[in-house]
Amino acid sequence: MTVTAQSHAAPTAAPAPTAPSPTAPSPGTHDPAAPDSTVQDTEATTSSATRAGTTHAEVTTTPARPQFAFRRLTVSATRELTPHLVRVTFTGDDLDGFVTAAPDQYVKVFFPHSGRTRPDLPPPIEGDTTSWYRTYLAMPDDVRPPMRTYTVRAFRPEQCELDIDFVLHPDGGPASTWASGARPGDEIALMGPHGIYAVPDSATWQLLVGDESAIPAIAAILEQLPRDACARVFIEVGDPADRLNLPSPAADVDVRWIVRHPGSYGDAVLDAVRAADFPATTPYAWLAGEAELVKFARRHLVRDRGVDKRAVTFTGYWRKGRSEEEVGRENLAGSTATSTSTATSASASASAS
Repeated sequence: MTVTAQSHAAPTAAPAPTAPSPTAPSPGTHDPAAPDSTVQDTEATTSSATRAGTTHAEVTTTPARPQFAFRRLTVSATRELTPHLVRVTFTGDDLDGFVTAAPDQYVKVFFPHSGRTRPDLPPPIEGDTTSWYRTYLAMPDDVRPPMRTYTVRAFRPEQCELDIDFVLHPDGGPASTWASGARPGDEIALMGPHGIYAVPDSATWQLLVGDESAIPAIAAILEQLPRDACARVFIEVGDPADRLNLPSPAADVDVRWIVRHPGSYGDAVLDAVRAADFPATTPYAWLAGEAELVKFARRHLVRDRGVDKRAVTFTGYWRKGRSEEEVGRENLAGSTATSTSTATSASASASAS
């Protein structure tokens, strides 16, 4: 394991963080358009909101209302940030009305099939917004556009531009393949945004943990911290060359870059978090990346560190060895089965009474 640090100020060593007040709000943002989940955390007692590839605690405060319109956009520029991270800038009239949801806001991106110049989209969303995913899955396989969930790295309404940073994977999935060859004039579509970052008033410092897929969101969060904020950041990458400078106006930020063990996702960053000395005040934790990494990081904070689970926002961006479509279908089926069971129980109770 290789660890490198980027600090604005030296971190303050102290015992494990104390738990927030029981009245602290539950971080996260409910996404009513999302039928599926990847993080299987049986310890969670709060209700959960899910999206393709994610699970997070439901929130009592919402930064902005989600948007469900499909927006067609065109590539205006691309830029390589690291050997495995490329920034694609999009533009288009459909960005009119796009509203920022949160620093970690994400969108669902629809890519064209190989040989097509633009993605075919489901019918416009009307009425029940939770039904869009079923409509999407019902499209013929040769028509349904590949879809993945990505963080909005930056949105500049005055220039009508939106940036998304893509991690380039060696397995060549649909999004990585598209991004590696993206050129000005290429078209995609997106839906969103939604966001889950929500810091309780009681929090005095923040812990951000993730892998490459979380770099854009972590970078955006750090950029928007107030000057008096305190943050401890742990990011796992597969290649030391993928480390970036992550500026922040906050005076007390310590960023730790951890190079993973070959073929072992999450172990190195989890070891670093477990071994770390944290401020002895009230934390807010934001965890994102591969689903197992997120699950075990949350378990450590809640069980071993005594962090109140309501002060932890967590989202599994992806699951090793599983595509977003596979996870989505599986969890949609589970959601349908649960709804049917609940309806049947309610009906039986009504009959009994």
